[in-house]
Amino acid sequence: MSQQRLADLCELSVDQIADIERGKSFAGETTIAMIASAFGLSHSALFDYSENEQFLKSGGMKWRAARNANTLRVRNVMKRR
Repeated sequence: MSQQRLADLCELSVDQIADIERGKSFAGETTIAMIASAFGLSHSALFDYSENEQFLKSGGMKWRAARNANTLRVRNVMKRR
């Protein structure tokens, strides 16, 4: 589901959804209830993974998406004399 679709279903902005997803913002009880409802889940299903066999088989919370390392580039801005 796209962030836009989830935002529409929850009557939130895409920025709010993105901030929650990235951990920049915390969702209150009302927002959590709206997100659970949008996915057709119970409130507790967002926090309890014990019944999600596929998630547990894939490594659960131990798995993270690969990240590309940023290359640090330093530029000499001092003019030569």
